[in-house]
Amino acid sequence: MPNVFELELRRPPDLYLQAGHAIRLTHQAYQRYYSPISAPDDGRLRLCIRIINPQGLASYLSTAEIGSSIGICGPFGYFNFSPSSRSPVFIATDTGVAPFVSMVRSGVAGFTMLQGARSEKELFYRDLFESHARKYVPCICDTPNDDIEQCDRYHRKLVDTLKEHIEPGQYDFYLCGWQKMIKSVTNIVDTLYPHSHVYTEVFY
Repeated sequence: MPNVFELELRRPPDLYLQAGHAIRLTHQAYQRYYSPISAPDDGRLRLCIRIINPQGLASYLSTAEIGSSIGICGPFGYFNFSPSSRSPVFIATDTGVAPFVSMVRSGVAGFTMLQGARSEKELFYRDLFESHARKYVPCICDTPNDDIEQCDRYHRKLVDTLKEHIEPGQYDFYLCGWQKMIKSVTNIVDTLYPHSHVYTEVFY
């Protein structure tokens, strides 16, 4: 069983999405929210999913047969890209890259991308980001701690990488990933980039 996998779903004809929106999938007693990696006008919904709970919905989806039924509704959330005079900075950890993949596939380019992962092979969609970003910065912390969300060393490295590569100025920061990462980065933005705007989407 793969730990991270892509899933393709037939898109409901009445489902309207913007890049960055989330959808809710339901099956029996399970439900979970995901941000598609597909472009908003794609005829199919594509998702990047990590299995966290072996008894959860993601585990079922990883082995579901083609043609299986799954409930889909949405859209949810407000994590959408809004162009402004400020330079956009995307920061993501793990499968929190999903809304940014959709944004890029909808035509967004010229951003700075800071992507955190525990290994190089988990820099998901790196080629896509590198080909569209003004600047792409990977941040790898090969921590032995399986619960990387709670790894202080990982988050310190991510914050240090941000301070090293983002010069003082005004930015639109878009953050998607673990709650602890979002809190750490938001605190740094408030201190070092006080005239910037921050948009967040917490990944669970």
